[in-house]
Amino acid sequence: MSGRRARSAPLAAAIVVLAAACTIGPEPIHVVTVQLAASTPSAALGETGLDRAGIEEAMRAALGGAGFKLKEGARPHAAGVDVTSLRVAPGGASGPRAEVTVDVVLTPVTPGNVAPRRETATGSAPLSLYATPRDAWRSALADAARHAAEGLALGVRAEGKGVDGLVADLKSKDARVREQAVRVLGERRSRAAVPALLARLKDEDPRIAHRIVGVLAQIGDERAVPALIDLSNASDPVLTARLARFVGDIGGPEAEGYLLTLASGHPDPRVRRAAQEALDELTSRAKPEAARAAAPAAAAR
Repeated sequence: MSGRRARSAPLAAAIVVLAAACTIGPEPIHVVTVQLAASTPSAALGETGLDRAGIEEAMRAALGGAGFKLKEGARPHAAGVDVTSLRVAPGGASGPRAEVTVDVVLTPVTPGNVAPRRETATGSAPLSLYATPRDAWRSALADAARHAAEGLALGVRAEGKGVDGLVADLKSKDARVREQAVRVLGERRSRAAVPALLARLKDEDPRIAHRIVGVLAQIGDERAVPALIDLSNASDPVLTARLARFVGDIGGPEAEGYLLTLASGHPDPRVRRAAQEALDELTSRAKPEAARAAAPAAAAR
């Protein structure tokens, strides 16, 4: 008996953590409906043995397991789920696997300033000789739904944190926690987080590193320009051209000088073209800004 209690303790702790993840302030999110999107191909579902009711129930169970409240209440949301991919994936020595990808959108029912939340996740299960294919597809679906629901829960928790908490999350071992922190800091355009974001530009997950680059451009703090220039100098021409755009979006004297150098002397025409376009946009933005800055001085004279 004591052994069972010991084994159940980690599970109970995990449930408490996930339940807390879905709360911003005192009110949890209530999911009042879960509905399969019309775009989900019914023919493909039929071949796997999955159906509308089973998909909706799997998503409902996953959301409940992640801590969302599955009933009417404060902060009501509707969950829409779309099965975007069904395929048999090679599994190496372990044999083929059933693989399911779901796209879940959590939308507030009541009007307000909270945008819908989206999460895409893939789950898989072995296609075993000792179980029916339908069981494998159902297991893969449940796996995908669980990952998506956990991602939504992490996103909700991130939105409830202050800058200090989000900056701390940038050092998390869980890539999903880091990714949500980057997303929220970008949405808030948090200049206070720029040094911490710069420190994560070489994140071990390339997707997060790329997202940080976009977030730095979104925030628009000139402190990011030197780091983006260094990254550009060590990149292939395609990424250098993309980074030239971001450097131009941020602007400032250092950005302008760098774009002039790229536009006039980079060996790749794609980079020269991107740099010149970014430079033109930067110059066009600078003219009205300079005029506005000069207007008070002219009025004083």
